[in-house]
Amino acid sequence: MPTPPEPGRASGPDLREHPRAELLMAGRLLCGGRWISCRVVNVSAGGARLKIEGDYRPGQDLVLELPVCGRYSGVAVWARGGELGLKFACGPEQSAELTEALIGLATYG
Repeated sequence: MPTPPEPGRASGPDLREHPRAELLMAGRLLCGGRWISCRVVNVSAGGARLKIEGDYRPGQDLVLELPVCGRYSGVAVWARGGELGLKFACGPEQSAELTEALIGLATYG
């Protein structure tokens, strides 16, 4: 999951491995034994973009907890301006199931 472009700057071609689904969903993020609130901005079979508060850095192990969907381990791949890129540690099949569930929740409630 590459770092997002700077605000106001054009981005190059999208080189992501997995297509993304845009959504806004509340969740929690576990880091260092502490839970904080977050919002999922978009999701794919490989990871998610989150709105967060606090200081995070690439390489941190995290757990994303979402209502109804459960908990998913991952690692921060970038963090900037109140947002964080999370790469899921689970396999592609479980990540794809999560993506499908999130899109269904966002679409149908």
